[in-house]
Amino acid sequence: MKTVSIYLRSIEDKGKTRLALFDSNRSGGIDDLITEVPPGAAVVWKPDFLSGIRSITKIYSKTGERNVFTRDPGKRLFCKGLVLQLSKEAKGEEAYTIDYILCNGEKMTVDPYIRIKPPQP
Repeated sequence: MKTVSIYLRSIEDKGKTRLALFDSNRSGGIDDLITEVPPGAAVVWKPDFLSGIRSITKIYSKTGERNVFTRDPGKRLFCKGLVLQLSKEAKGEEAYTIDYILCNGEKMTVDPYIRIKPPQP
C-alpha cells in the first residue's frame, strides 16, 4: 500500500499569511496543490517541521461528491496529522478543505485538490 504525505507550512507573502503545501510526490504550491495518488493509497496531512501551524483541525470534501473522500480524514495516534485511507474503487478528483490553526491562534482555511491516478497499463 502506497502512502502519500502532504506537508503544510504557514508562510508570509506580501504581508499576507498563506499556506505552502508540498507532497511526497515532489509537487508543491501556495494555497493550492493537486496531489495525485493511486487508488487504495493512504494520504497523510501533517504540519511541516517548524511550520507555524499549531494544529490541523479538520479536512473534508468541499463538494460533497465523495468519489475520493468516502469519509473525512481522521487523527493519527502520536501525530499532529490526519490520515485518509482511499478505497480501491476511488477515482477522479475532488476539491477539499483544510481548516487549521496557526501558532498565534489565528484560524485559517485553504481549498486544494486530490486526484486519483488512472491505473498504469
